[in-house]
Amino acid sequence: MLISTAQLISPPALADLPASIRQSGLRYAVNPGQLRLLEQSGIVLPPTLANAVLKRKVEFAAGRYCARQALRALGYDGQETLVIGQHRAPIWPDGFVGSISHGDGYALAVVASNQDWSGIGIDIERFLDHDAAQPLVPHLMNVAELAIGIAAGMSLEHWLTLVFSAKESLFKALYPYVGRYFNFLDVEVNALLGLGGLTLQLLTTLSPHCIKGNCYPIRAHYGDNNIVTLCLLSSAVLAPTIIAK
Repeated sequence: MLISTAQLISPPALADLPASIRQSGLRYAVNPGQLRLLEQSGIVLPPTLANAVLKRKVEFAAGRYCARQALRALGYDGQETLVIGQHRAPIWPDGFVGSISHGDGYALAVVASNQDWSGIGIDIERFLDHDAAQPLVPHLMNVAELAIGIAAGMSLEHWLTLVFSAKESLFKALYPYVGRYFNFLDVEVNALLGLGGLTLQLLTTLSPHCIKGNCYPIRAHYGDNNIVTLCLLSSAVLAPTIIAK
């Protein structure tokens, strides 16, 4: 095995997942040796990354390695590296949905059959410090959302990182049904859930499947220096809706 078993992790953020979902995680280092190991394991970098910096190459390869491992756990035996689609979203094999994230030295992937789930989004973020968080507030949340975090007793940097990551996870889960970027302020936190999760609500209609008022639960787990969020979409959540003209 070219990737050491000591490097493989089962992210605690993804504990207690439904049995229909598979996960894989990798702790990686940004150095030529790590990239070489990932390439020797069968991960192929696309031509578009030929001139990319080493960090981008390692992150891509680590994420695709995790995706391949998670797919194999579901019985998929394809060897190809997932290619990059529009807006850098990975293109999953027919019959599967999934999501990849990398950051703070970790790569994570979650995968399921599209018979069980309609969408998945995962995101990992290192906690921002206060000086970095403060100027981002008006771009990431409205006054009501800021008040929710304050009422819960969270520091600004803790709350901002959670909200940022949660909205990133939702974007990844909804992207196949929206097909474009949408604004952080198109989505609003409307409730906190147990164990650090929250519920996001659309403030604008993004597509016939993703309409204003739709709510999506987001799971969250906190590490020492980072946070991981996960959005799981059932088929019922994405039933198309006729939008009045």
